[in-house]
Amino acid sequence: MIAPFALLLLAATGSNQFTPTFPGAIVAWIVCNTRKKYEFGGWLLFFYWQLYSGVVMTTIFFLINFQSYVPENFGRHPATYYWFLASALPNLVIFVLQVAVGTILLSVRTWDLLVLLRGLIAAQVIATIAAIAIDVKYFPENVALNIVTMLVPQAAWLAYFCVSKRVRHVFQAHDWDTAVESFYPTTKLGLGL
Repeated sequence: MIAPFALLLLAATGSNQFTPTFPGAIVAWIVCNTRKKYEFGGWLLFFYWQLYSGVVMTTIFFLINFQSYVPENFGRHPATYYWFLASALPNLVIFVLQVAVGTILLSVRTWDLLVLLRGLIAAQVIATIAAIAIDVKYFPENVALNIVTMLVPQAAWLAYFCVSKRVRHVFQAHDWDTAVESFYPTTKLGLGL
């Protein structure tokens, strides 16, 4: 029981793009899978699920670990504080911008905003790589966590938003209502007459 709690506290050192775990992953999968025929269903819904649950988790972890952002806690190594900020704050700021743009995209479904969201996700991948480089030298205990909770999910979302047919139909062609039939055909039950 102590190990999961320690892992949660370790995650609190930066922003957290929360990925649901068991049993939350099962609930997320069921909800997203049952809504796959809707514009905001399937993986796109899962992105928003992760985005907004990330807001909740980041807020909780920030409040739990608020003292990490106070320079006095770095005692004999005050320069480490600035490296900590350089590692954590860019991802936090980019995450807030992702939430803002993602929220606007829910109502204003334009390709330009989607390109902006892609740019923010790419910026977060770059910021995470920079954070990992800083962490290797100053905070080695955070490297694996940054790779698993930030780099891999953000790189996957970047790939998704670049190649997804759903994303193109929802945000560029605006024809998901007709295109959905080619992705998820409705089976017609006949009486055989």
